[in-house]
Amino acid sequence: MDNAEIRAFAEADGWTYEGDIARDPETQAHYEAKWSLPGGLSAHYVADEFVDARYMVVAGDDGARVQEASARLEAALDFWSVDELETDFDVCVYPIEQARSVLLLGAGSPKRAVGSVVMRVLEAVRHKDPRVRRAAVQAMVYSEWPEYREPLADVVAHDADPEVVREAGIALRLLEEPARPEEDS
Repeated sequence: MDNAEIRAFAEADGWTYEGDIARDPETQAHYEAKWSLPGGLSAHYVADEFVDARYMVVAGDDGARVQEASARLEAALDFWSVDELETDFDVCVYPIEQARSVLLLGAGSPKRAVGSVVMRVLEAVRHKDPRVRRAAVQAMVYSEWPEYREPLADVVAHDADPEVVREAGIALRLLEEPARPEEDS
């Protein structure tokens, strides 16, 4: 999926283009485009250079409408399914591949926790290589699932790598912040 495909789909589906945010490497801002959808929803296309992936987020207060809009997107555009993300994670052998795959798993996670995803991210956060553990911590931030609070506290208390501990502390604080209203569904 690329920006042109998303824009064509959005126009055909009647979305209202709200604008975009330019990529800014100095502030680590990714390119993002935003649309308003009927029913008080919003859609965000993000070109995330950190994960080296592009993804869509549909948000709003009405969970059923969010699911409906997400299903239309998935049917019309090429997205990795959770099963595909899990398979990618399962077949990676080298730590650098494992780190990237767990980041993709976090970025591609649905809004609600999925046990098989949680299991894989927790496996990665216990990996012997600190690069994989850091990526797992970052994947937890992408997912924003409360199921990760306790494991993050454990990483802060017990991980041997100071950078992993620092990032887990930041992630834990982020997960403890109140949810932003637009992202509740």
